[in-house]
Amino acid sequence: MRLFRSRLRLLVVLILGLSACEGASSGHTPPKVPSSAPSVAVSADPQRCARLAKRGFTPCPPTPDKMALPSTTIRNATNGAISDATAQQWGRAFQLTEAYYRWAMQNGDRSALTSGTLADPSLQAVGNLFGGDLKDIDRATQAGGVLVYQPPLTPITQVVVIPADLQDAMKRQGLMASAYGLAVRFTGPTRRSIKTGDGKETEILVKDSSAVADGLYWGELRMVPDLGPIWFEFGNYGCQGSVLNVCQL
Repeated sequence: MRLFRSRLRLLVVLILGLSACEGASSGHTPPKVPSSAPSVAVSADPQRCARLAKRGFTPCPPTPDKMALPSTTIRNATNGAISDATAQQWGRAFQLTEAYYRWAMQNGDRSALTSGTLADPSLQAVGNLFGGDLKDIDRATQAGGVLVYQPPLTPITQVVVIPADLQDAMKRQGLMASAYGLAVRFTGPTRRSIKTGDGKETEILVKDSSAVADGLYWGELRMVPDLGPIWFEFGNYGCQGSVLNVCQL
């Protein structure tokens, strides 16, 4: 079954490779955390849109304080490796990244996904995170239409520790690794279609409220000028096989 969110991709090579990995233990150094979470609000700036256009964002997205963040419950599943306050901070950062991702999808803005502003711009990471999304945007453009995207719900977002063997697997696939990630549950309903100028719509993907898919998004908190504090993504895996125990969903 095709997972209903194209970003949520299971790399079969990873699952097969991990089954043969030795179970090496990992020492995790808790990250340095600012004394207070950065404010999401960005001051009004008439040049903001011009700066963001240079980073691939056209049309100009709303300021972070006006972005509609997807609703979610943020949990800390690191067994004390990071504080609850940090887990909440990272979860909110993911909400903001997800909001900008959804804005890019709904505006057919492929450059926002590939520019390196929201995620690692390497070919491996772009393909891992956005490969299906870019194909859908391109299909809509080639058809002379626009992509219509109804995003899924995100009821749970929890911070998890990524073990050493999984980090090694990430590196072997040319992806940047990190010691922590966010396990996210997605549920339907969700829908993608291509709408052409004559008003006709061709469905690409439709899932009802019974659909569920879990994904692991690893990366780091970054303060991006004009966008605010986001979860800058290095890659993602589906929570299946050996990754299931990491996600804990």
